[in-house]
Amino acid sequence: MLTFASGDDTLFVKGAYPEHIVDFLKSYKSCSEISEEALINAFEKGEFKDMPANRVVNRGFTKCQHYFALTVKNDQNTTEDYFWSYYNDGVLFILYEYKDGKLDQIGKTSAAKRIKKRAIPIRCLSFQIEMKPYETKTLILKTELQGHANLYFPTDFTTAKDIYIYETNHAFLMGRYFGYFIFTALFNLLLYIIIRRKLYGFMFGYILSMIAFNSVEYMYDTLLVPDFLHFFWVRFPKMFFALFATYFHTKVFQYFTNQKTNFPKWFKILKYVNNFILFILLLFVASKIILPENNAIFDQYRLLLHICFILNLSALVVSLIHSIVKGNKQAIYYMCCNILLILSLIFFTTNTLQLGGSTIYMAPGNIINSVSFEILSLTIAFLLNYRKELRAMNAKIIQAKRKSEELSTALIKVQENERNIIARNLHDGLGNTMNALRLLLESRSDNKKQIDGVFDLAQIQFKNLIFQISPKNIESVGLFKTIQQDLKLLENTNIEINLTVLGKDECIGTIKAVNIYRIFQELMSNIIKHAKATVIDIVINCDEKTCSLQLEDNGIGLKSKFTKGMGIKNIKSRVSYHQGIFHMENTELGMISIIEIPLEK
Repeated sequence: MLTFASGDDTLFVKGAYPEHIVDFLKSYKSCSEISEEALINAFEKGEFKDMPANRVVNRGFTKCQHYFALTVKNDQNTTEDYFWSYYNDGVLFILYEYKDGKLDQIGKTSAAKRIKKRAIPIRCLSFQIEMKPYETKTLILKTELQGHANLYFPTDFTTAKDIYIYETNHAFLMGRYFGYFIFTALFNLLLYIIIRRKLYGFMFGYILSMIAFNSVEYMYDTLLVPDFLHFFWVRFPKMFFALFATYFHTKVFQYFTNQKTNFPKWFKILKYVNNFILFILLLFVASKIILPENNAIFDQYRLLLHICFILNLSALVVSLIHSIVKGNKQAIYYMCCNILLILSLIFFTTNTLQLGGSTIYMAPGNIINSVSFEILSLTIAFLLNYRKELRAMNAKIIQAKRKSEELSTALIKVQENERNIIARNLHDGLGNTMNALRLLLESRSDNKKQIDGVFDLAQIQFKNLIFQISPKNIESVGLFKTIQQDLKLLENTNIEINLTVLGKDECIGTIKAVNIYRIFQELMSNIIKHAKATVIDIVINCDEKTCSLQLEDNGIGLKSKFTKGMGIKNIKSRVSYHQGIFHMENTELGMISIIEIPLEK
């Protein structure tokens, strides 16, 4: 419908009014509490000044009370219910009608007021004003800041039907944004559950924080938050959720750019800043639970939240620039993803501080559009990274399979080698003993003592052969005791052996204990056969996680041709089977061999 302003700035309306009404407002500021009489005198004396042209009311940072006067005329021949509406979560609005030199309070409202108690059940804050045909009314609006430091709110004056149409369309639009945020949040949560990478978990937290922030920013929290939580929810300013978002945003940046590896110093700086912010946020939650709602300490705490936000954002920007200068590709991509968000924050800051002229505005808002673009671009990057990680994982699986096949082949060779050794020992040892026994038994002379001696020798050879096949006493006396028993056989030789045992061997499984023992035997055999050592120092150290074996001698060292022998290959195969570490090298005094076998499953 047509609308126009007369010379005295009266707003003429004929039904729905789609334009901004700030140009028709007059404002008055008082930095101390004033009475209704003083307010009336100020209005009648013309102390209410014209507002600058703008689409919103923006009085910047202030601690004063601001009053706004609007003269409006129903320029049609039917009675109409109009609604003066405001869009801000941190202001208490009190509306009066100026009539016959008096102020009659129409009502008061704020974002803390539940939907059921509002004049119309929509998210915006509204006052219903009934106007008869061609009736003119002068309305005075009083504003009091609640949880905010700056006075800023869009406002309109139109019919209930027009509000319903606008709010319905706006709800459909915002529903798409919230639906998109929820989908991407669940997507990142699913990736976190599947891949177990913290990056996706922090991204999930960031999106949830932005959902909470935007629900407050666009006043949809009164529709989304259940009644039993709403009274507590409204005690938290949107800066609280914005700071939570920056906490998760920093974590996403750190893991996305692999800052811990690439830039460890900056990683520590951001980590300390982030931990401090998390402490402040948790302390704020605790204080909201313990302290009364209107405690004066919250004014200072809200200032602290703003300081923390600036601190975190500054550290993040400097770190981002440093990473880009150093040529980190992920940081460059991250910058591209956040360019719109950076611009929107600049616009928001200049608009809040009333710097410069009008800013670029993208409906339904710069920040929510920028965050949507950021989340979309980062999600694409996550998908590409996931694809890359999946390929790398498949390559590792293939490599592990090949290594397993190689290890199986090596173990088969080890087993065949051990079988050959056992067969040779049977042939050369027990076989020759049996032949000697047969000859003694066939002889007609009295050789009972010799036969008993051969039997004793056969028994010893048989026990040694059984122990060689399977050292069962490891299960009964343990690895340490078994090694000590072996070393006793060398007590009367020209080799000095020093054994140091640390930890306990109860936590070593039988299979691992046998393999460690076999490795010990192979290393000792190499030293005795090839090193010409006179001193061997042995250290065995086993705890709950690892068992290490170290042998050091004063011999001539190990020549390169022996490192490719079957004995060393057997050791490497056994160590690889248990995913352990094997290292050996010549030293100035001889040679040192170290193995480490993990004991955890």
